[in-house]
Amino acid sequence: MASPGFQRNKKSIPDTFMPSSQDLVILFTRYPSPGKCKTRLIPVLGDQGAVRIHQQLVRHILKELDACISRDNTELCIYYDGCSRQDMEAWLGNGYSFVQQEGEELGQRMAQALIQTLGQGQNVILLGSDCPDISASLLQDALDSLHHHDMVIGPAHDGGYYLIGLARNVSIDACRNLFSEIPWSTPQVLSKTLERAQKQKLHIHTLPTLHDIDRADDLKYFHHHSHPQ
Repeated sequence: MASPGFQRNKKSIPDTFMPSSQDLVILFTRYPSPGKCKTRLIPVLGDQGAVRIHQQLVRHILKELDACISRDNTELCIYYDGCSRQDMEAWLGNGYSFVQQEGEELGQRMAQALIQTLGQGQNVILLGSDCPDISASLLQDALDSLHHHDMVIGPAHDGGYYLIGLARNVSIDACRNLFSEIPWSTPQVLSKTLERAQKQKLHIHTLPTLHDIDRADDLKYFHHHSHPQ
């Protein structure tokens, strides 16, 4: 059953996603189905507790994203998994553009989302929905950096990253290579990604290192935040 909609006070976006702004922000997330999201938290929180953490994180990040994109000529698109477009609209409202993730594994899905945007000549940042320290100012820093750098990345303390972005001048081949043969869900994700970026001579801007909420030990970095209910 869908949770109450998280309504956004903006006009509905057509089904066909045709971004026209200078920059694009992509939020990668999934529908809050019990037993299928935040699965590594289920042993300590249960199915419903893990769902609540996921919902709170998404709502927090959307609040910061809305504050960021309202100040600039920037579009937001939510790439989702685990449900239909109708389910996402029932959860978050119809004021967002929703696109189904495509690909066998995480790297393919992220690469495909970024390639679609680069093909339309836009700067783009992509972030997940696991980091409670995401702020509008950090997102603005990421977007601004792409006017002077080829790539921006937000390292996570677990060895992964919470955000990656590419400037419009980065080739599709270079983008695809950043996500090829990466050992996803391991502490080597960030280092391997940076190795690939450096081999392609990409000029990189690095954001502050933050905590993702993936495991029980990470919850101490979540509970000191005030999140919308």
